[in-house]
Amino acid sequence: SSPFEAPATLMLIAHAERAGVWYVRGGMQRLAETLTRAARDAGATLRFGAGVRRLLGGQEGISGVELDDGETLTADAVLYNGDVAALGAGLLGSAARRAIPARDDDARSISAVTWSLTGAARGFPLAHHTVFFGTDYQDEFDSLFKQGRVTREPTVYVCAQDRGDGAAPPSDGERLFLLINAPPRPFGADELARCEADTWDHLARLGLRIEPGDAAAVRHGPDDFAARFPGTGGAIYGWPTHGWSGSFRRPGSRSRLPRLYLAGGTVHPGPGVPMAALSGRIAARALREDLGLR
Repeated sequence: SSPFEAPATLMLIAHAERAGVWYVRGGMQRLAETLTRAARDAGATLRFGAGVRRLLGGQEGISGVELDDGETLTADAVLYNGDVAALGAGLLGSAARRAIPARDDDARSISAVTWSLTGAARGFPLAHHTVFFGTDYQDEFDSLFKQGRVTREPTVYVCAQDRGDGAAPPSDGERLFLLINAPPRPFGADELARCEADTWDHLARLGLRIEPGDAAAVRHGPDDFAARFPGTGGAIYGWPTHGWSGSFRRPGSRSRLPRLYLAGGTVHPGPGVPMAALSGRIAARALREDLGLR
């Protein structure tokens, strides 16, 4: 969201970050691994890589899913954790279109351009998380939300993954992840190359020089996110939280269709790993209550 349009209550984010934030020891993949182990211990069967063609059922409720290969899975309830815009757009069949209220605007949150690489970072004492700001913060968000472009001095988030708990970076190259904000629209190769050059130049002016290693950086842009997450158009945070009521416009865990429940970054309480995890917990509680499970 643009900080110039967001409600003042979101200043609690700055308060939380000053108090300190937590990370998962062993890397973010440990969260998925732990949830997988807990689910299997509870008797769950996990099937990965099985695309869903459509949700089955109608106004009386959702009764299962049809997979891309034609297989049908019946269910007492379905928990959907994709972008809820895909439901309204009919990407999961006509039965699911009524699952969420229609919105009177099509503005989406921002997207991103990211780089993952191994190399050397010199000239600036990086922490595990470091944010480099531009000289005109309002221009950055005017560019994103009003002009649909990336400013020439973007805010750059740098995650130095090997610099945790005071550890020194390895001498043979460290793992780096960089992110800048971008509008949720298609990007051409020339525009992505320009964003990369502007980002590296901006960091150099602020004292950070990045020297990539032998392996090429893995770059992702709005087109990649749009393809990977249907219905998003490349936006990675759902809808922006603009205006006093912005936070209250996200769908809750119970959809308009019986036995269809919602979780993920596009529903309450919002995007980001901590809040998306909370949304799953809230949806699971609602599902169990409605099915009469203790």
